[in-house]
Amino acid sequence: MPSAPTRTHMILHPTTDNVAIALKPFDANETIEGITIKEPIRAYHKIALTNLAMDQAVYKYGQIIGYTTQPVTAGTSVHTHNLDMSRLMDAAITDLATAPPDPLPTIDDRYFLGYRDSRGRAGTRNYVLIGSTVDCSARVVEMALEELNRKQAYYARRYPNVDGVVGLTHDSGCGLVTMSQGHIQQNRTIQNLMDHPNVGGRVIVQLGCEKGQAALIFGEDQLIQVKDCETAPGNAMPLITIQETGGTWKTVDRIVAYVEEVLLPEVNARRRTLIPASELILATQCGGSNANSGFTSNAAIGYASDLLVRCGGTSFIAETTETFGAGHLLTQRAKTPEIAQAYLDHVATYRSYLAAGEGTPENNLAYGNIEGGLSTIAEKALGSIAKGGTTALAWVNDYAELITEKGFGFMNTPAFDPASCTGQTAGGAQVGVFSTGAGSCFGGILTPWLKVVSNSDTFARMEDMEVNAGTIADGTENFEDVGKLIFEYVLALASGSKTYSEKVGYSVANIWNKGVTT
Repeated sequence: MPSAPTRTHMILHPTTDNVAIALKPFDANETIEGITIKEPIRAYHKIALTNLAMDQAVYKYGQIIGYTTQPVTAGTSVHTHNLDMSRLMDAAITDLATAPPDPLPTIDDRYFLGYRDSRGRAGTRNYVLIGSTVDCSARVVEMALEELNRKQAYYARRYPNVDGVVGLTHDSGCGLVTMSQGHIQQNRTIQNLMDHPNVGGRVIVQLGCEKGQAALIFGEDQLIQVKDCETAPGNAMPLITIQETGGTWKTVDRIVAYVEEVLLPEVNARRRTLIPASELILATQCGGSNANSGFTSNAAIGYASDLLVRCGGTSFIAETTETFGAGHLLTQRAKTPEIAQAYLDHVATYRSYLAAGEGTPENNLAYGNIEGGLSTIAEKALGSIAKGGTTALAWVNDYAELITEKGFGFMNTPAFDPASCTGQTAGGAQVGVFSTGAGSCFGGILTPWLKVVSNSDTFARMEDMEVNAGTIADGTENFEDVGKLIFEYVLALASGSKTYSEKVGYSVANIWNKGVTT
């Protein structure tokens, strides 16, 4: 059991940083590091350790997080009122694969109890998934789920190996310009979620006249129309079309019958088996970050990421806008210049995407981030990247693209948690770790998300949290120990243990819709 906190503040890079992070509220006239506090300082906010001139670089983590917009006196607060990104936002990144780290020692003896699908892929869950191709079929899917949920207790007893029956619905599927970038991305996400290794049985539901035809998403030769309750051969995608079935309730009845008579018995027949940890794909995500997140929860997640990579597995970060201002740390450690450039290409495209919507990277900072002491997107990004550990950047993927490479990687996603996590799951992640400072209730579709909180205050207040990394800031544990705990948690979740969000029924899906609607 960790002892009482021993720290009041932290300087993350003592030889470079010119700010400290308050780990408790400070009153005026208290002292730290021989400096008198000049004004009240909130917990997790930054304190100037020296007098700073206007337009002077402010360092945290040994990196620049922004430039002062006015002179700052030692012992006063450094925050959004006197700090911004300035020229840091436009700094060009030229270090491509200049410092890829050597591989860490391998770990060969770690396993989890997972499922093998018909193609031999490893899964951590065993769901029945009912999907919709278009918003026009979403309500029918929801109605079928409502009917099935009335017998949820019976199904749990009768089919104990099934983790649940869940729905994949969304609010698009027809208005997008056909085969535009947005349409292709949406189709890819639906296809990869329906084909996820955590899915034991599935059926897709379409209206019949939409642009997002099931044949376009999955391929005509991969579909089989569900008319009678027969098992779909091989890897065929069972399809129910509302306009051909005869309307809402006839379709609901057909979905329910197919789930009850075919899918539940089939899925229940699957059994867990011993699988090497090398077959795990771990997604990492931030939500409700504060100024502690980077050196507590995110650093510990990074250590767990390294452990999985050492096992031969895969771990990746996402949230493109939460790398702005810190991307040089990714490009430097890329295995090849081409991998580094692939990341930079996504950054450039995202900048154009933001500009088209009258946004900037700085818009990424949310109210809770600012209240929690984060002042610039660079400061947030430096902490966010810490989730990726220390191994070489081995691959870069676009949103929801299937992950085929091993090692540490990056996926281009928005920072909006539900959309980012949906893309990560569609890419093939079978388990996720979610870092938070203010607390989060999020739970994603198909994949368990472990909650790691950055501070002991939130851990005590929010019942949804599983791992308290605040002990790192308290001085009672180190990030290696918390990282080992997270890694063991990941293996336990992969073997069937449930997260808090799973137990209470969270199953959120949100497809990143960046297309033009006609």
